Formats: sequence, C-alpha cells, structure tokens
Amino acid sequence: MNRLTLLSLMAAAPLVAGAADTAPAWLVEPSLQTRVGFDTNPQGNSGTSAVVLGDEDTLTYTVGTSFGVLLSDATPDRPSLKFTYAVEAVRFDRWSSEDYTTHRFGWASKFAAGAWTFTGEGSSLLVAGSRDTVPSLTTLNGNAISIWRERRRQWQDRVKLQAQVDLGALIVRGTGTLLDYDYQTHLVAGKIAFADRSDAQGAFDLGWKQTANSLWLAGMRAGHQSQGTIPLPNCAFDYSSDYYRLAAGWEGKPLAGTTVTFAAGPDFRHYTGVVDTRVFLYGRDRTSLWFDGGFASKLSPALTLTGKAGRTVWLSSTGKSAYLDSSVETALAWTVTRAWTMRATAKVHRCDYLPTVRDDWESMYGAGATLKYSDRTTFTFDALRHRGWNSVSGMPERTFQRLILNVGAGIRL
Repeated sequence: MNRLTLLSLMAAAPLVAGAADTAPAWLVEPSLQTRVGFDTNPQGNSGTSAVVLGDEDTLTYTVGTSFGVLLSDATPDRPSLKFTYAVEAVRFDRWSSEDYTTHRFGWASKFAAGAWTFTGEGSSLLVAGSRDTVPSLTTLNGNAISIWRERRRQWQDRVKLQAQVDLGALIVRGTGTLLDYDYQTHLVAGKIAFADRSDAQGAFDLGWKQTANSLWLAGMRAGHQSQGTIPLPNCAFDYSSDYYRLAAGWEGKPLAGTTVTFAAGPDFRHYTGVVDTRVFLYGRDRTSLWFDGGFASKLSPALTLTGKAGRTVWLSSTGKSAYLDSSVETALAWTVTRAWTMRATAKVHRCDYLPTVRDDWESMYGAGATLKYSDRTTFTFDALRHRGWNSVSGMPERTFQRLILNVGAGIRL
C-alpha cells in the first residue's frame, strides 16, 4: 500500500469519531526508560551459520522516552482522542551493525452516539536500522530470522476501526483491520531479501446476550493478503490470497474475576499470486482452521493469570511461501508487596510453511521482577530463555539457544 495513502487513512480515521469538538490538549504519561542487557546469542545462530555469521555474546544498551497527548476524555457528548509517541534507541557492544532505533506513533479514539459505539486505534512503527541483511544459508533457522529482521529498516502499520450497536439482547458489530509491513532493505543476490506483506480484513458479527456475563457471536470475515515479489533470480513468486472465514465465538465472565474471549472457524483461501506450480500442487484453494482467544483471571488479590492462543495463515517475510502461524502464551503476575511485583511468562510458537517443506518452532520462557521505588520511579529485572528449532528431518543445525538478561529503570515525569 502506498505510504501516503496509508498515513492519510490513519490521520483521517479519528475524524470518524467526531473529533472536531475537543478540549484543549494536555500531555499525559511522559516517561524515560533505560536498560542494560546481556545477550548470549544476539544473532540466533548455531552450527555452520554461527561459523559464517557469528554468535558471540554482547552487552546491550537501551534508552527511550514516551508520552501521550490527550485531546479529550470520553463523555456522552464528546469523543476521546489520544495520540502517543515512543522512541527507543538500542545499541550493541560487539555488534554495532545491529544498532537500531524505533519510533512508534499511535492514536486511539472512542465515542458513542445513542445505541452506537465507535472505536478506532492505530500505530505506525519506523525501525531505523541497517538496510543491509545477512547471507542466505540453508542452516539459518527460520525463526531466528525474526531476531534480526525486526532490527532492519522498515515501516509497520496497524489500523483497527470498529462500530457496534446495542439492540438489547442483540448486538451488531462491524470491524475493519489493516496490517502492513514495508521493508526498506537492500536487495542483493546471495543475501536474505525481505518481501513486503499486508493483510486487510473486514468482519461482521451478530451477537446474542444470553446473560449480562455471556455473549455468543456468529459472523464472517473477508480479506486479502498481499506478498511482494523479490526481484532476484528464482524469487518471482508470491502467495497473495483472498480469503473468507466463518466465525463462531463467545465472550464473557464464566467466573468472578475471570474474562474469556474466543472465536474460531474455517478459513477458505484462494491463492491469487504467481505461485510455483512445481511444488504448489492440488490447485490454488486451501482450507484450514483458524482461532483466536484469550483470558484474564484474578486468582487472588495478589495473583493474576493471563493467556492467549491463536492460529492463522500469514505470509513469509522472505517471500516465496505462506505459513500456518500458531502460538500459545501465558503470564502470571504476583504482587508480593506494594513495592515488589514478580512475573513469569511462557510462549510456544510454530510456523508450518507451504509449499516449502519447513516446520519452525520457538519457545520463550521468562521471569522477572519490578521494584516500585516511588510513585514515579521503578526498577525492573528480567531473564528470558529463547530456543528455536526445526522439526523437519534432514535439515540439521537449524537450531539456536539464547539467554537474555536485562536490568532497567523507568521514571514517570
């Protein structure tokens, strides 16, 4: 998607919330953050790829700031409208070529008109990193690519607009979403090349309120995924597709202090791109199961457990393939005292590619603590164990392990 068109859409989207009548703006939530970290394998390499690309550990240094501008609070006769900005600079002690800076611009808006509620949110992320990539190696783990891919020069844009009308026991909901990746790295033969990709989707849901804490939903989604073509030899393929999804779901509170959301259904997909018919067999149509869900539970005044799971079809950033993306994650937060909070996290992520025979996995397990030194000052301590592997036989060395340690401090201005 043309960047000027996308930015115009994001700028105009808050206007649907009637933002013309707003209060004077004021600054909210300004803060400064800094971290010092240690990464045992910043490139996520092992075996042959580690020999070629390296896997030396390194210290990392991060500093950032963020703030928001609130134009108005939500009231019955006035919409809420908020803009945010965050910048973060990351530097590597031994890998200066991996240095990068991120700039995230965001907005959120909400207003009501009678039985109708309108919400919108979006963000644009600029990763100001290197335009150069690394050599393409068969021993390079597919999931490891994401470690340094997110440091390279690119734009990431997200927009979500939703309208919902409450008709007593019934609700009608319409949602539009856009996800767009615009990579700006060099295209060099023999090196990894990134393909732009995007997903635009419209959704319609009809809901029935069984009780005040139980909402059943049924609907459909229609969308298009687009994958750019990489102008290098043997790369003239893309797996862009049109898709339709049926959806059945439930939202509610099954127990006191617990909220759950879940939706699932079949994904009917037709690949419209220039596919490689030598390996993409049995026609252009594919059907799969998609789902998306999450929960949050207050186990006690001191313990909170959250989790989410999802399964969808997405496009490879290196082009020439799509994949079934599945993940499940959970987090536990324990408020030990008013000053100390402990946390533990776990995530398992799988990318099952087509038509490429590749099945990448990664797992992440972490623990951390936050010390609230004062109302404005906090200190954080975190450790993360990251492992990646490929379950396809005959493809050795496509594994890696990392240990990441971070000590941080934050000041709310």
